[in-house]
Amino acid sequence: MYIGNGMLEIALAILAARIFVKHTGFLMNLSHFFYGLSSIVAPIAAASMMGWRLPGGDALGWRGMYVIVLMLSLLPVIPALLGRLPIEPAHDESEERISYRKLLRDPVAWLIVLVLTSGVISELSIGSWLANFLEKAYDWSPTDASGMLSAFFLCFTLARLLLGPLTDRFGYTMSIMVLSLSSGICSIAALIAGEGGAILFALAGVGIAPIYPTVMALLAKRYPRGTGTAITFTVTLMGIGSVLGNLAIGGLIEGVRDLYADRGDDASRLIGLQAGYGFIGAMALLCAAACVVLYLYLRKRGERY
Repeated sequence: MYIGNGMLEIALAILAARIFVKHTGFLMNLSHFFYGLSSIVAPIAAASMMGWRLPGGDALGWRGMYVIVLMLSLLPVIPALLGRLPIEPAHDESEERISYRKLLRDPVAWLIVLVLTSGVISELSIGSWLANFLEKAYDWSPTDASGMLSAFFLCFTLARLLLGPLTDRFGYTMSIMVLSLSSGICSIAALIAGEGGAILFALAGVGIAPIYPTVMALLAKRYPRGTGTAITFTVTLMGIGSVLGNLAIGGLIEGVRDLYADRGDDASRLIGLQAGYGFIGAMALLCAAACVVLYLYLRKRGERY
């Protein structure tokens, strides 16, 4: 399924880059706003569907729900078959089409990979680890922890809708720099403040949400002749990096907990969880730092994105 999802993610990013030739940052964030909205609605709808009663009296269950939900994926096939891509705009003939070999030698490409990978590690890890952190570190109930996670996704989704237009106005690299920095600060501040600052975990979603779509807009503008190649290169490496990053968080939690085992189970568990979540905040700060280097490098070359 993830092979299919990965191909879909790359294909949609390439299509969006071809279609959103104006106001690219805003429209990329808008499209991902609907992705975030569906991420909020779909689990609620799926849970409701599992309780539906079939004619024989049995519940639909998770298997039946999966069949129905996966069948809905056929709906986008209809406009995809009927639609036609716009004619690719004319480019300067002296500008060479990008290739994987050129991307491998391009410092900008690797900086963008670092920016996107660190940003996505932070983004996905918050969704994966926040509820677990609140339950085990602060003894929150699953309901309360899920509520805070929902608040994170609400901030996350609204940020893509409301902040998208600002990325076109202030520039993509500058926007990524400021937003990822704010997310990292919120995550680290939440750890320092303790349980009373838990709302800062949710507010971290405001800064981290626009990173992915804004990087896609940056790739579309930086590599107009070979956007598909640049997106495939970047997203593929990002996918590998995000898996390794999530693995590193789990390993860090276990390692630090074992290191402080002499302090007792509760204390060592708390320190381990704080170390793991601190890594999530550090990834957002690394995203900002990499973007500073990218911004200065592009500015030195007379490029503004």
